[in-house]
Order: sequence, then structure tokens, then C-alpha cells
Amino acid sequence: MAVDIILGSGNAWLIIGLLLCILELSAGNLIFFLPMGVSALVIGLILKLQESNYIITLISDWVFSATYWAILALILSIVLNKVIQAKETDDVNRY
Repeated sequence: MAVDIILGSGNAWLIIGLLLCILELSAGNLIFFLPMGVSALVIGLILKLQESNYIITLISDWVFSATYWAILALILSIVLNKVIQAKETDDVNRY
């Protein structure tokens, strides 16, 4: 199946992550594309390390890689949102 071949490859996840990070540079909203891009890069790195037999098999199917990608993107989005809210300073125009 094409989905299994494409999403089971570490190269595909690295390309997806790179494209999402580049899209973040053009969009600039920092909450949507960046966590998805970073989590795709992490999943791609894990899959490439598995393909090279440097680590044990953590992700065995494309369903697991998509699930881990979504969970990691959600966690990174929440953490990034908390960091951005913590860095906001009080506005002088707020009464």
C-alpha cells in the first residue's frame, strides 16, 4: 500500500517536518505549523535510527507513527502556548 510505504519511511517524515517548518516561517503564527513540523522531524529521526538499527523498534507501523506524531504535536503546542503566554508583558494600554 502506498500509505504504508510513504508514512513508514523516515525520509518522508523528515520532508514533511521540513515543509511544515518552512510553512511556519511564512505563516508566523507559531502555534500551528511549528509543533507539527518539529514532531514530524522527531518521528522521522526515530524512524531513520530504526532503519539504521541504532535503536530498537519503537514505531512498527504507519498508524503508530501518525498517532505518535499527533500526540507529540499536541504536547508541543500546549507547551509552546504556555511559554508564549508566560513571556507576554503587561500592556500599558490595558486598564
